[in-house]
Amino acid sequence: MRDDLLPVLACPVCAEPLARVDGGQVGCATGHRFDEAKQGHLTLLPAKRRALTADTPEMVDARIRFLGRGHYAPVERALAAVVAATKAPGVVLDVGSGPGTYLARVLDAGGPDVTVTDGPDGRPDPAPAGSVTGRLGVALDLSAVAIRRAARVHPRAGAVVGDVTERLPVVDDAAAVVLDVFAPRNQREYARVLHPAGVLAVVTPRTGHLAELAQATIAVDPEKERRLRDSLEPTFVQRSSEDLTWTMDLSAEDVHDVVHMGPSHHHVDPDRVFAPTTVTAAVTVSTWTVVGPPTR
Repeated sequence: MRDDLLPVLACPVCAEPLARVDGGQVGCATGHRFDEAKQGHLTLLPAKRRALTADTPEMVDARIRFLGRGHYAPVERALAAVVAATKAPGVVLDVGSGPGTYLARVLDAGGPDVTVTDGPDGRPDPAPAGSVTGRLGVALDLSAVAIRRAARVHPRAGAVVGDVTERLPVVDDAAAVVLDVFAPRNQREYARVLHPAGVLAVVTPRTGHLAELAQATIAVDPEKERRLRDSLEPTFVQRSSEDLTWTMDLSAEDVHDVVHMGPSHHHVDPDRVFAPTTVTAAVTVSTWTVVGPPTR
């Protein structure tokens, strides 16, 4: 974990900022300590949390292969444009990040690394305002398997095992952009960790997404748009919405991977053989900003 990212992270016990302490551990001023994994990530889970299902190694591997072939490049370009247009200081926080593919793409879009300096409050200033160049990123996911991959996905990114449905292990106002790509949403926490001038970017599937694979994938909820608004309003107001539709000529391996990289993995025979198929992708990329000061 980069030392300049630690003050952005919060102790899951007392919510104080983290720092490097004696012995190479990471800890807060209150005295709570956390070991850094050899892959470079931190586990910052609350002591009491709900039992949730995290992505398996097979799901993570399938996602890395599928996204690595560029099939969701339109989503990556749309997210990179959002980050590049954001003037707020702060990190890019990818919530429900999986192995960090989208985070790496938006950080890459800004160009080469730059030196990160301290801001006026003594905390690291993760990016020049209005530029993604040099901006730092944090991948956050419940899956330790995914976060082990995300820890090495980009030199300006750190990775944390955390519960996206609980208080996020991130300090107030730390994020210039929060990315939520096909992930659960946490209205109160997104508002807390976003800089007042920050942006929430959400990617959701539309009706017809992967329709050609309907027998092997979970259907898109026809009430998806309403549920999106219910999950973010009234704290957030929508600023933009862009529907993206494209076709993908998928090999048999591609079809296997797109089926197994998401929740459908739990419902499909792992030995099922697929045929090459042309598949439609249909998603919405929406941006949201906080209406007013969040309730802390």
